[in-house]
Amino acid sequence: MARFRLTEALIASDPDGFRRATQSPFLRNAARGAVPKDVLGRWLANDRLYIHGYIRGIGRLLSFLALPETVPERRRGGPHAATGKDAKAEADGEDDDDGEDTPPTRLLAWMIDALVNIRREERFFVDTAHEFGIAVNLPTSADGRVPDEAKIEGLRRFEALFAGLAPGQGDVLPWLECAVVFYGTEKCYLDAWAYAKGLLRDDSGADPAADADGGALRKEFIPNWTSEEFVEFVDELGDLIDAAVDDEIRRGGEGVKQELLQRSLIKWREILAAEQPFWPAMEG
Repeated sequence: MARFRLTEALIASDPDGFRRATQSPFLRNAARGAVPKDVLGRWLANDRLYIHGYIRGIGRLLSFLALPETVPERRRGGPHAATGKDAKAEADGEDDDDGEDTPPTRLLAWMIDALVNIRREERFFVDTAHEFGIAVNLPTSADGRVPDEAKIEGLRRFEALFAGLAPGQGDVLPWLECAVVFYGTEKCYLDAWAYAKGLLRDDSGADPAADADGGALRKEFIPNWTSEEFVEFVDELGDLIDAAVDDEIRRGGEGVKQELLQRSLIKWREILAAEQPFWPAMEG
């Protein structure tokens, strides 16, 4: 039986919605160097607050992620003992067959990396914006907090989405909906900036400093948001989700497949609904 890939099924479920979430006029203007500093600054300010919601969302998932409570016995000697490279992998703690590399433990490792990456990303936002003279603060109320009316609709939707993360319905993969939310937002972000990268002007003589944003997007942000490391990071979570779902389907059959797909589609639609208004409205 061919392996079922949930992530591919989600993207294929609404190709027009995914396109709208990842191919906005803002991205086309970014590729042309036509995003003014004030527009970029407001968007970066919203994106920075999105990061804060993302961090809180990971905290909610960590609060109920069930990790294995026992350590399985590792094989020692005998006719099936590891040899050569496999033996070295065991000695180095890299053996995937020791029972500890479960979907929850893999998801935990991914979330730890995500927290490190996103804090580094926030510093990159602030430092790069400062370098190019771009303001990244939104208006605040007397308590120093940004009111909802100062935020773009997409940010408000994401904040609600992250704030509502909780165990899914049923006993099978209770973390699945949360993982789909994190995969969906990362996948949309990656594909959106890959779309912009594919539209970059092919005029090597043009000085990015002449761009409306001083070159911040074309010189710094777009290369960072389409890096090979980011691609691998997103793919890692997608592979984790697909493998866990496929294993459950092989055990439980078509009924489990439909249950997990329908649960995931609910969150996927919410992701697309948040991504589309997350990009600033622009002509082009």
